[in-house]
Amino acid sequence: MSDPASPATGAEGQIPEVYARQPLLRQLVPRLVGLERDHHRRRRHHEFAEDLPVVLLSGRHGTGKSAMLGDLQHAYAPDAGPWPGPRVPFARINCTELQERARVGPEISNNSYAVELLVELVTQLSRPVAGFGRLRFPRTTAGLLAVISARRPGNDDELRVADRHAAALMGAPAPSEEGPPPTWDSLFRAALPPSPDGVSPDPAGFPEAALRTYLGRQYRWRSRRLASRHLIRWYESYRNEADNRLRGMPPGAAGHPPQVPAAERAQAVARLCQEFHQGRGFRRGVERMLMAAFLTDVRYGPFRRANRAPRPLVLLDNVHTDPGRDFLELLLEQRALLGRGAQDQLVVIATELRGDDSSAAPGEENDPYPEAAHRSLHEIGTNSWWTRSGTDPSAGVLVLPLPPLDTEHLESMLKRDDRASFDPYIATAVHDLTRGHPMGARRLCDAVVHKARTGEWVAAEELLDLTHPGGAGESVIWRLLNTLVGSENHDELCLFSLAWDREAAEELAERWVPRRIDGLAAADGGAALLEREGWSRGPGSRPFITDRFLRALLVHQMRSGRGGSGVDWFGAHALLAEHHRRRAEGRSGQAARDERCRFLWHRLAGGEAQEVVDVLHADFLREDGDAVDWLYTLRTVAHAPRPPGDVWFEQCQEVGKGRRDRLQLQADPGVGLEKQAVNRLLHALWYAADELAEADRTLADRIGQDLSFLSAQHLTGRAVLAQAAIRWPRAVRDGGDWPVERRWQGDQPRTGGRR
Repeated sequence: MSDPASPATGAEGQIPEVYARQPLLRQLVPRLVGLERDHHRRRRHHEFAEDLPVVLLSGRHGTGKSAMLGDLQHAYAPDAGPWPGPRVPFARINCTELQERARVGPEISNNSYAVELLVELVTQLSRPVAGFGRLRFPRTTAGLLAVISARRPGNDDELRVADRHAAALMGAPAPSEEGPPPTWDSLFRAALPPSPDGVSPDPAGFPEAALRTYLGRQYRWRSRRLASRHLIRWYESYRNEADNRLRGMPPGAAGHPPQVPAAERAQAVARLCQEFHQGRGFRRGVERMLMAAFLTDVRYGPFRRANRAPRPLVLLDNVHTDPGRDFLELLLEQRALLGRGAQDQLVVIATELRGDDSSAAPGEENDPYPEAAHRSLHEIGTNSWWTRSGTDPSAGVLVLPLPPLDTEHLESMLKRDDRASFDPYIATAVHDLTRGHPMGARRLCDAVVHKARTGEWVAAEELLDLTHPGGAGESVIWRLLNTLVGSENHDELCLFSLAWDREAAEELAERWVPRRIDGLAAADGGAALLEREGWSRGPGSRPFITDRFLRALLVHQMRSGRGGSGVDWFGAHALLAEHHRRRAEGRSGQAARDERCRFLWHRLAGGEAQEVVDVLHADFLREDGDAVDWLYTLRTVAHAPRPPGDVWFEQCQEVGKGRRDRLQLQADPGVGLEKQAVNRLLHALWYAADELAEADRTLADRIGQDLSFLSAQHLTGRAVLAQAAIRWPRAVRDGGDWPVERRWQGDQPRTGGRR
């Protein structure tokens, strides 16, 4: 399928108002930074006086993580207004973009993700702040120059890395249209000693030449010798302390390091280059040293004035990527090593892509921050109650999962135009469909308001078929999917959204998807993509796409004929029904029951409602039938997606309310009361399970009545069905799950009093 529009960027990819996020934006962050967001008034540091957490905002694609960072950037580093420019030392980095542009790999020995991030942070945090001056990073800059300067002859990638980082660290002006861009050679070559052959300088001298130039430019001649002595002493002290820890000695046991002669100071720091280029553990040790240097520069910079000055603010987007994980690991390790009372004053607000909540619950093996503190947004309004609770580095993380929006937030989005008129159930339908997903809710509400402004009545049933306000007839669902999962694999994901598991997806791929995805077989590549982007829980996910909102969008694309490369809806469900029927024949017990449920699920989605009613009725009449299993099957089957066509909404509701009983009797004169009740019950539940259908009180009451009637007819399951008759109508009205519990087999329904 061709891509009619590129993925949304800028403001369109964000929610217009940051709903339900104010406790973080207007309370927690000002307390961390020490500066009000709307006024240039300081806040005293009480809650986080000695130790700062890394605040990690977690959520799916489109939950407003980047929008929140954008709001903070507008507050603390505005581009316009009465006070443009950073109000505190400020940096914002998108780790995904950094990973894409960074030149990192085994063939490049003078760069890594940690180096890339530190160079970017030093560059951005060094910008002047009105009224305070600027932060300086002498230790970090010296170490980074040593690492990036050495390069192997003929390696163009290493040369480009050295040129780019050297220009950024030295604050070289941007190249003019006429002049050449600054390079490592133009900045440092003059400091190289003359080569013996007079042609090519020795690459081993590059780091020392860069450091001599930096130390010479950075300080005035009176303080140059003192500053360089302090810088070298810090590196030597760090090495001694690291050696002490390896030997198991207490800090400071080896005393002060010996003085380094002035002529050897640049050479002493240049040793970092040799260790970094050895790779593996040596490189990681240098990265730890560079992180320690960075935090030391922050701690002893001019902004470290207890309660009198604001703290530097760093915003990191997408830290679930390799650069983000790498940087946070180094930062948290260093903070855990220092202990309380000697911490830096760097405020870090990061965002992490995290899919289904059950895939990374706190404390589980796949949780990258097992000792992190978890809070909800509404808990951190006046006090976060965060303190470091252990020695593990991850104890320095405060995780704030971004909650879904409430129906009230959606109603606010819809009330932006008083002239718009639409179904009052629209807000509930959007919430049921999106599960409160901020971007999905915003896009759908925009589409509703856009159509309602023309004077047309907007019904909930047409919600998924609305056009995008600025898309010239383009479907709002297509634009949403283009943003959430891209368009490259649109048809395959639409087709796979009908599958219950990996085997079912492979069955579809074998018939209709000959191409590969990311170098893998289509089903395997699709599963890897979904897991990587947080839309499924892994190889054993059931259904194949576990996120209900994304699955609903893809299923509707398939149903409407806009996805699946022209694969027929009914043909796909027929293929999958036969697949699960074969699997059921080879299994027994609960596994066979589950496969039969999926077989009936696909038959119902394929429009074969009468066949499903016949099977459910036959199972109900079995003498050895289990009422709990029967309810489980009924509940599973009733969640099948509706088939194509707009008449389903009216017809299914009429059958569920009993308005077509006479037609059924005319078509099948021998139909009994039990079969009529099963038919009504299946259709009523099928209607209630649809995201866009409004299950009114009449329909919910009918569900209870039919379950009560069937409870009196079942040979062994009277108590089970009677409990369902009480609880399922209530769950339908409240929008909750329909419970099925085996303990009901011993319960007797209450006939009066309070329930």
